[in-house]
Amino acid sequence: MTKKVKYLSYIEETKKHHKLLDKVAKKSSRKAVKKSHQKSVPVTYLEGEHIVKEDSKGKKTILKELKNNRRKVVKGEKAKLPKK
Repeated sequence: MTKKVKYLSYIEETKKHHKLLDKVAKKSSRKAVKKSHQKSVPVTYLEGEHIVKEDSKGKKTILKELKNNRRKVVKGEKAKLPKK
């Protein structure tokens, strides 16, 4: 019997596997945060538009605010390249 191996690049590029990738990423992130808190190591993450540092007791400190300056893209819209 042969065992089918799914490589990470295949999973990342195949839409039907995105839910699996999300599930694995969430589980591993939660596990890493839990272990960090057990060792009294602060965790830094993005919450909305803020970079937040959270200590092992749950105290949150906002380190910086990031403005969302991303370009809005409409599905089916054609982008035009600027002339040089």
